[in-house]
Amino acid sequence: MKKILYVLLGLVALYFILCIVGPGHVKVERSIDINASTDLIKAKLADYKFFHESWSPWTEKDPGMKTTYTGEAGKEGHSIAWESDKKDVGKGSMTYNGAHGDTVMHTLSFEGQGDAKIYHVVAANGSASKATWVMESETPFMFRAIMLFMNMDKMVGPDFEKGLSNLKKAIEALPAETTVHYDVTEMNWDAKTFYGKKETLAFDKLAAFFGASYGKIGEALGKAKAQPIGMPKAIYFTFDEKTMTTEVAAVMEVANGTKLEGVEKFETPAGKVLKIEYFGAYDKSANAHYAMDAYMKEKGLTQSYVLEEYVTDPGTEKDTAKWQTDIFYLVK
Repeated sequence: MKKILYVLLGLVALYFILCIVGPGHVKVERSIDINASTDLIKAKLADYKFFHESWSPWTEKDPGMKTTYTGEAGKEGHSIAWESDKKDVGKGSMTYNGAHGDTVMHTLSFEGQGDAKIYHVVAANGSASKATWVMESETPFMFRAIMLFMNMDKMVGPDFEKGLSNLKKAIEALPAETTVHYDVTEMNWDAKTFYGKKETLAFDKLAAFFGASYGKIGEALGKAKAQPIGMPKAIYFTFDEKTMTTEVAAVMEVANGTKLEGVEKFETPAGKVLKIEYFGAYDKSANAHYAMDAYMKEKGLTQSYVLEEYVTDPGTEKDTAKWQTDIFYLVK
């Protein structure tokens, strides 16, 4: 009996020794060059619908897995949860924790395996961008002996390599205008007055809404014998990609103190704005807004209003590639 006890004590002591020498920190990383702007890549990395549908290494293993999304793409707390009967996919979730500089941060959880820190580092690399996928986790003391016999780099690394290869293909296959680098300009913004019509409506109703609203604004300007400042504009208050709806006001800017009848007055305070000059069709401008979101996250800014000015008259210029839209984000 004593011999058995000594053997057990010896095994326990051996296990403790292995825990002492076993790794307390695990890190796996892989990198790839992608021919796209860092802003675009970071925006796409914060979109889990794009992740699941375009580049996830686990989706390929079980395309029929059950997935659930919460939150808004690009916003902290956005997450994806999946559930699969296949052992090499299992049940897990990933949550977006925000971006800081060139780093996009996530938490990855697999059922029964705890949480791991996941992040992507996206940095300019010549004419391309280098995207690095990194996983780091802390091993509880009593599990460190087990880690001596598990090679996490070989277990997880191939999935990271496959995922990054898929990401490269997906982003480089996007329409040419989505891979354009957008220059963000910081400007001072004077207090401004606008008049127009406000409504919540589906994206596909915008063109008709703008046409009718600008006509009414034009009538109000004529009656007041007032002149607009600049070209037609729109103020976006909300923009919901899930329901494909937006709360928007079609407006024209007027001199402060101008009064118009039959249309609603809108005012924006003085402050700082970010500006992007976008060229292309109106329904293809999403990536310019993604670039703006990425810039704000990097600088720690938050928006109060989003305003677009439609510089080019589509009635006289038929080439959509030449349509200029100035995008303004009022920030603080």
